[in-house]
Amino acid sequence: MKALLNALRIATAALLLLVVPAHAGALSSLGNKLTTSMSDLPRYEKLPLFDPHRKDFTCVYQAQRIPAIDPQAEMWFQQALAMDDPNVPIDRIDYAKVYQLYLQAAERNHWKAMLNLASLIVSKRPGVPEQDPEVAIQWVEKAMKLGIPDAYDRMGVYHLNKLVKGGDATSAYALFQRAADMGSPAAMAFLGDKLSGTYDDPEGDFWGNLPVAVKMLECAFAQGYGPAAYDLGFIYKRPNTVEAKARALQVFHEGVKLGSEKCASKLSVEFNGMYLTDGTNIVGHVDKARAQRYSKIRDVLKLYDGRLKLPNLDKVLPLPPAPLPKWDSNVQTLIDGAKAVTPPPKLQQGASLQGREFIPLGSAVLSLEQSTIAVTGNQIVPRDGYWLALYGPASAAKTQLIPARRNTPERYQAGERFEASSFDWLNADQMQWHYLGEAYVLPPQREDFHKHMIDVGLLREIPQLLSPVGCNGQQRCPQTGIWEGRVAGDHPMATLYNRWEQQAFVEKGQVFPKPGDRFLDIAINDVRWTYLGSPNEESGGPGIYEIAL
Repeated sequence: MKALLNALRIATAALLLLVVPAHAGALSSLGNKLTTSMSDLPRYEKLPLFDPHRKDFTCVYQAQRIPAIDPQAEMWFQQALAMDDPNVPIDRIDYAKVYQLYLQAAERNHWKAMLNLASLIVSKRPGVPEQDPEVAIQWVEKAMKLGIPDAYDRMGVYHLNKLVKGGDATSAYALFQRAADMGSPAAMAFLGDKLSGTYDDPEGDFWGNLPVAVKMLECAFAQGYGPAAYDLGFIYKRPNTVEAKARALQVFHEGVKLGSEKCASKLSVEFNGMYLTDGTNIVGHVDKARAQRYSKIRDVLKLYDGRLKLPNLDKVLPLPPAPLPKWDSNVQTLIDGAKAVTPPPKLQQGASLQGREFIPLGSAVLSLEQSTIAVTGNQIVPRDGYWLALYGPASAAKTQLIPARRNTPERYQAGERFEASSFDWLNADQMQWHYLGEAYVLPPQREDFHKHMIDVGLLREIPQLLSPVGCNGQQRCPQTGIWEGRVAGDHPMATLYNRWEQQAFVEKGQVFPKPGDRFLDIAINDVRWTYLGSPNEESGGPGIYEIAL
């Protein structure tokens, strides 16, 4: 979907109107005509005109502004994404089902589903039951009403392509500007590229406002938006100094971790020796082995269009001077070694039990704190459902009561008789049976999403460590392997930082990745790193390792 969106945006870039001080009056007049002649629909929201010469830009993060997403809607959304498999020919994808899943999620206010549903409608893919562009626009408007920054960016694309009546480059860029100011990484990356010129050329649709361009691109990069790394790398290398080239090399490498196939392509070219003769090569030497690996990774990332993240890239392809681990030439080994990992899901309590204690997988019962009914064990069971046997003084709080059997809920039917205590000395009239209700289906849990992501190839499952090691971000890495970084749940940056792909392959003795390297205002001592495992294996030679999964 994102590739289609980018193509639409690029296809009409030549329609851009001149937005320079000499034409400001004419543009204001045009803008006024547009806003006064149209309705008050979100698509025609009155916005300040795009200012390519703005003096500053304040970074705002989209993840901190969007509403919470319903877990079931998220699962439908992920299932739709998985069905739209880049490895499957278009004519073999059930787009009617994809549409239905997006629709179900969108109806529960899942904003990404709304935008993907809109893209599916305008794509006119075979089997999509809705083909009316007006419906697509309305879904984007619904997301705009939720305050979604990316929805303003999408509406800008629709204006640029004249999908919206009366839309043009003037209204489009006003929307892009609003989206960027609200926190849309896509809008920031687009405008950052347009503002990164060394001089103004509105007809070539770029302007010379480098300070703002850099701030926008760095803000998008901080949000994990891979395409921003590509443009940022080119800006960093402009001075053509040793330091500038090293900085560009690092940001291109980070872009590969964020799923940017353009960054992988760029590094493949650089390590192959391109631009060595004119002195602008950022590596400074030829390294065919690294070039080959970046090339293979690029081909896979191109299929996934940013969805596949490779946070543990340094496991299979570290930057020099680190030696390359031996590789078996299987592309999947590179991808599996570099992708995010997860231990096996924890077994749900009750799902492995039998008899009365069995609770269906994916279901749960009320907690003891939620129970409002309790009876003594010498009574007949008054109600169908799960009951928990406890004992203790009648005046004691629920949390102070002691298990009278195996401390697991047990299901009884009304009219049955409660079973005896596990303790011979405890009489039935001393037992309290607390009613926990019937089992109910849980919304999808973290483990469900991880299993789905494993199934579709975005995550790799690794064995659970019995005694995981934890480290503060200020410490040196005590053990080579994959580490997962997290900040406390109440940290102001937790929503942005604590992502499923926030991992890194770190060698023993190295420093852990600093949040500041990705422009995140997080103190390194606020990050807690947990060891997940998966180091590479020794191959027999001194200091030589081979990729191990």
